[in-house]
Amino acid sequence: MESQKPKIAMYVKRPFGEKLNASFDFIKENWKQLLKYVTYLILPVCLLQAANFSGLMGGMTDLTAMQAAGGMGDDPLSVFGPSFAFNYAGLVFFSFLGALLLTSLIYAMIRLYIEREERLNGILFNDIKPLLLRNIKRLFIIGVFCSFLLLLAVIIIVLLAVLTPFTLLLTFPLLFAFAIPLALMAPIYLFEDISLMEAFRKTFRLGFATWGGVFLILIVMGLIASVLQGIVSIPWYIIYIVKMVFTMSDGGE
Repeated sequence: MESQKPKIAMYVKRPFGEKLNASFDFIKENWKQLLKYVTYLILPVCLLQAANFSGLMGGMTDLTAMQAAGGMGDDPLSVFGPSFAFNYAGLVFFSFLGALLLTSLIYAMIRLYIEREERLNGILFNDIKPLLLRNIKRLFIIGVFCSFLLLLAVIIIVLLAVLTPFTLLLTFPLLFAFAIPLALMAPIYLFEDISLMEAFRKTFRLGFATWGGVFLILIVMGLIASVLQGIVSIPWYIIYIVKMVFTMSDGGE
């Protein structure tokens, strides 16, 4: 039975292939709970985001129709009006909100899986809520902290580039090398009850020791996410293309 399988250990050293296997084993074991609470929490945000995205695409459709009809003025962007800025701002906001909620929820469920004897079996939202709120707060702090680091790095790179552009040959690779370990900051700060600076120091200590593995995991997971995103977006692309065809036909007429 599934309940008799050994619990997946999280904080252990593994080869690259076993890291992926452990990740997929966790999803396979808990996909029902993950799907349930991801749907409850993220679906409303996705619907609001879709409304903003539809508004943006509506503006693009109007622009295409005007181009087909030859009715463009001196300022093509004037067709969008204030609704474009509103929909674009809403799209960006709900994108960040969805990412924040989804990341907080996944890490909360992983931590509960580690701490509970019964794993995620019979889990309720009241069990998730305290960790979810804690993770949201900590992820927001990480976002502000990393934004400050990025701003500082950009200022340093610009100042060095003003002295001589040849510094870019060194500063860009260094920025890339230091950015990879930062991927570990979220799990360290969310899983462990430590301060932000302690998590920052531990991030680089562990990050540089496992730099290659972290880099490969980011690439593989990014590719998988891109493929899944493309698959689930196919119906929307089909609808949008059909709508554009009819719009251009109407504009031509």
